[in-house]
Amino acid sequence: MIKQTVVFSAGEHGVERMRIPGLATSSRGTLLAFCEARDGGDRTPTDLVLKRSEDGGVTWGPLQLVTKARAMDAVMNPCPVVDSKTGTIHCFANMFPEGDFELHRQPGKVRTIVTRSDDDGLSWSPPEDLTDAIIDASLDYGKATGPGAGIQTRGGRLVIPLGMGPEESCQGTVIYSDDQGGSWHMAGRTRATSTELQVVELSDGRLRLDMRNQNPEEKPGHCRYCSISGDGGLTWTEPVIDPGLPDVRCQASILRYPLEVDGVNPILFANPYSGYNDRVNMTVRLSYDDGSTWPVSRTVYPGPSAYCCLVTLPDGRIGLLYECGEEGPYERIGFACFDLGWLLGDGERPGGGSRASSGKKELE
Repeated sequence: MIKQTVVFSAGEHGVERMRIPGLATSSRGTLLAFCEARDGGDRTPTDLVLKRSEDGGVTWGPLQLVTKARAMDAVMNPCPVVDSKTGTIHCFANMFPEGDFELHRQPGKVRTIVTRSDDDGLSWSPPEDLTDAIIDASLDYGKATGPGAGIQTRGGRLVIPLGMGPEESCQGTVIYSDDQGGSWHMAGRTRATSTELQVVELSDGRLRLDMRNQNPEEKPGHCRYCSISGDGGLTWTEPVIDPGLPDVRCQASILRYPLEVDGVNPILFANPYSGYNDRVNMTVRLSYDDGSTWPVSRTVYPGPSAYCCLVTLPDGRIGLLYECGEEGPYERIGFACFDLGWLLGDGERPGGGSRASSGKKELE
């Protein structure tokens, strides 16, 4: 069963565009949907905003301001993570200062910030600038936190993916905390195919860094790339292509499902599933073998769609916050909620079976 609602809409509260979703489930089970409230396109004046749902995404509360941009600055790339021990919600973002693209490429100009909530997302601390603590601001250009969401490993480490620019020579890494967010550190780096990254913990504790493929079209299939770390992010393998994950040069989401399915904890993945540069057909996939194969696939929304973020709810259902529309993918940000049975359908399970069918349902 799948249910869909609209969370943010272009033009809401006089905001020209609502873009770039981030999503988390609080320790109390509240859904926290973040996005950028933009005056226009990339790097235009942009605030970080939030809506909360206390009923699993059926209804959403009023628009809340998380971080206000200064003058013409842009607060971008929301990437929340929840500490299960303390309940604190940490939301990372980047602050792009007023100025042109070339200014933003200069070392230290784009800042990495974090704001926190200890009351289930009702209020947020003033943003803390972590830039100088995690990078060499005289040399480095930290471009993108996520966007999407960070993770907490089974060992308790908080992990946020971070893309280092510029795009033509970008690197991927993570920043992490082992003291409930008291201090943050940068891990090792690897070559990347984009500054937009997501991270997931594999069944054996290794980390997988999933990468948008910003390269020119690759044939026979333009697909995602990934890199693996066996030491918590300190070192990474050379990125390799994942032929099972077609990529349309767009951000995506990857998530470890916390409950066992046929004896394993599967990985979920979501992105527009279409041709090169064609942002349509938001699709969720499932892997039983840590991303080696993706035998299950089902369409969530067949129309224009783009950035997205997956989350699990306390009752085991799956939530997907994603950009979508009728004429273009940036008309609204919708929320789809479905159970594993809907995703699996007649899909392949360990030991055999067939691929899940495509389910198409318009936003209600």
